Amino acid sequence: MRLIASLLACSIVCGALPSIAIAEPLTPVRFQQVLATAKAYAADRTLIFYCIRDEPGMLPFNYLVVHTETEAALNKLKAAGSEAKQNAELVEAVMANVRYPTTGASDAAMDAECQSKNVRQSYFTFSGPLITPLDRRPPFDSLK
Repeated sequence: MRLIASLLACSIVCGALPSIAIAEPLTPVRFQQVLATAKAYAADRTLIFYCIRDEPGMLPFNYLVVHTETEAALNKLKAAGSEAKQNAELVEAVMANVRYPTTGASDAAMDAECQSKNVRQSYFTFSGPLITPLDRRPPFDSLK
């Protein structure tokens, strides 16, 4: 009876503990999700860079952010067993799709999006989904 009570108590405690995330393998489908996420990240960064385009001195930091965050995602991809071609495709998906608008650029649709998503405040307060680094977005967050 005591053994049963001990086993029951142990199972309750073990069930209450958070489960350990299991890294998912890098399948062709998963890699396509990686590329789609990289392109969405590039679109988010493009919007952010547009919304802060008139902020003095930010351009070098914009390049640094994209470089650093792409490198972190690339490291996760490599740890998951990616091939050199996949690594290059990830970098291409980001670099070919991030746009760096010039100071004074004007686009009414993007201005409206900056306002509706409160991009400047999110960026400078490090809050909201737009500023989530690439390596912390799904499916990167489930890679090794």
